[in-house]
Amino acid sequence: MPGNHLGTQTLDLQSDRASEPLLKMRGISKLYPGVQALRNVDLELRQGEVVALIGENGAGKSTLLKILAGATTPDAGELHIDGELVAFQGPGDAEKLGIATVYQEFNLFQALTVAENVLFHNMPRRFGVIDWARARELAQTYMDRVGTGIDVSRRVAELSVAERQMVEIAKALARDARVLVLDEPTAVLGGSDVDELFRIVRDLRADGVGVIFVSHRLEEVFGLADRFVVLKDGELAGQGDVGDADHDSLVSMMVGRELDQASHRVRSSIREEALLQVEGLCRHGVFEDISFTVNAGEVVGLAGLRGAGRTEVARAIFGADPLDEGRILLHGAPVRIGSPGRAVARGIGLVPEERKTQGILTNLSTPPNISLARTAKTRRLLAFPRGERRIADRHIRDLGIRIPRVDQPTIQLSGGNQQKVVLAKWLEADVSVLILDEPTRGIDVGAKAEVYETIRDLCAQGIGVLLISSELPEVLALSDRILVMYRGRITAELPAAEASEERIASYAVGGARA
Repeated sequence: MPGNHLGTQTLDLQSDRASEPLLKMRGISKLYPGVQALRNVDLELRQGEVVALIGENGAGKSTLLKILAGATTPDAGELHIDGELVAFQGPGDAEKLGIATVYQEFNLFQALTVAENVLFHNMPRRFGVIDWARARELAQTYMDRVGTGIDVSRRVAELSVAERQMVEIAKALARDARVLVLDEPTAVLGGSDVDELFRIVRDLRADGVGVIFVSHRLEEVFGLADRFVVLKDGELAGQGDVGDADHDSLVSMMVGRELDQASHRVRSSIREEALLQVEGLCRHGVFEDISFTVNAGEVVGLAGLRGAGRTEVARAIFGADPLDEGRILLHGAPVRIGSPGRAVARGIGLVPEERKTQGILTNLSTPPNISLARTAKTRRLLAFPRGERRIADRHIRDLGIRIPRVDQPTIQLSGGNQQKVVLAKWLEADVSVLILDEPTRGIDVGAKAEVYETIRDLCAQGIGVLLISSELPEVLALSDRILVMYRGRITAELPAAEASEERIASYAVGGARA
């Protein structure tokens, strides 16, 4: 009958709508100058589902999240909400459609109360003025939904890190979030706080909220997620049900690329001379019980995921951050560092991860930048331009620094040449221990090979190198020994001959201990 046929069509249409993913991203691509951040990536999320988005640092996760949040526009691909094609012009468009992102760095007003933060964009009004009693009541309902007894009249500045994260989630719920993105939410949390966060996520899933959960910690993926999506080098490396995967299979998807520019390990000439020894270093809440030795002519790799404590250990050794416990020995003798100036005077150099803001003075040319550390070490107030130029010419020639004009500001140099200027600075300062934090980040393959050659030369001169890198092929190629950090501790020490990408990655995400 016509009526029944129409009713069947209506039911079928409703069924089709219900079966549509809450969120569907198809063929997402994004190209930045010289970097293909994403290439043809797909991701689906259904109502009441937790999808884990995993991958190494630089795999493209952050770019994909920015596109979903409306902060970045893709070069290609489509985004569907409830089966409808949408195009975001900005973050406001994403929020209107119920997409909320809780980033690692919280976006809260410290001086305002919890209630003001939770309802900032939608404060209740009465007769044209804010109804504060109603605002506190509403905010409390959202805070109660995330299961916390925080007084909404408290200022955010008074809250712990875990409590601030709960406020961020409550703020998302106040905007009627249907898709909640949690970007490394456990990176700043301890054990009981992690358990509380997981309880909240499970409750939200039961309420029909779709959750995208970004984490490097695979035990969390298996403990919380329904499905996984793995990105590698900007491409989709794998996806499926968490119940069908295991730890090793996910690790293989994360690090399954071929070894390329660093496939032939650089062997240094290690001497039986301990240049740097650290014993029981501890900075409460950041890292603890850090002990290792760097010998003359040796490269010791320090591997681990972002947030594991690698950079913090380097900064503490260099005197940029304080230590609560432990001691540092140079050439077998205990020393007190306390400041970068003392570290330089003792013969320790640091090539920082952020070279433009911490490694060079971008408004100065190459000669004064190269002489900077030596000038500080000798405590001279200035260097003579003619002497600076002569010193710079030697390093420019030896390191192959490509520079159109020697008086050109370093900000105008390529990333690889800037990095060579930083290395030249420490070579000129005559250091015996050099800490390299992500030394090839942001530079091209050719420049990487030249930096590797420089590290080879440093080792031949008897300098000890502590290498921090997120690129596992690089760690394997350059290191004589490899230390792996996880949650502020060294969880493994591997001779280079016994190490592999899979083994390092397993320790780095909390796998079996050595």
